[in-house]
Amino acid sequence: MVLLEVEQKFSFNPLLRNVFRRNKGSPPFLSLTSRGTQRFSDAYFDRGNLFSNNGIWIRKREGAWELKKRVEGSFTRTAFEEINDYSRIQKIVGQFLPDTLEKKGDNLGLDIICQFTTTRESFLADEKFSVMLDSTDFGHAVGEIELLHENAQEAHRDIDVFMKKYSWFFDSSRPKGKLTAYFEKFGSPA
Repeated sequence: MVLLEVEQKFSFNPLLRNVFRRNKGSPPFLSLTSRGTQRFSDAYFDRGNLFSNNGIWIRKREGAWELKKRVEGSFTRTAFEEINDYSRIQKIVGQFLPDTLEKKGDNLGLDIICQFTTTRESFLADEKFSVMLDSTDFGHAVGEIELLHENAQEAHRDIDVFMKKYSWFFDSSRPKGKLTAYFEKFGSPA
């Protein structure tokens, strides 16, 4: 069975970031290990919203192609199949846009719809949950919990229990993802 990347976006109070880092919340995490901070640049691609309207996000992160295909969920609670193999990505693009199969250009015949840089702090909480705190170069911050699992519903249930247990940090308000925040600030692609 395929392992799915199950994600849950969340809002957080930036004033609690240091409490989180030091694991001083109430209750504290059973374990919290920093996985470091990284900075990366993303360019997202589409053509006439064809892919995003079909639950597919194509990006280049630091020059490496990635395709995320939603297999279940909504904006804030999602299970993705993640593909990093360029030939598979090219084949999927070709299924939607056969004219791109012959194109050998850098962008698979797609248009860049946005570009930004993210600073990400990553943590492993309770030996199971990847917690990322992202801040973009255009002023937006959002968090994400990821869990690799064969069953998306079980993973979402585990994430819900985890977030409820540590609700002192995980804000229950509706989070705004980086792409949504970008398009609200700079306008949506045509």
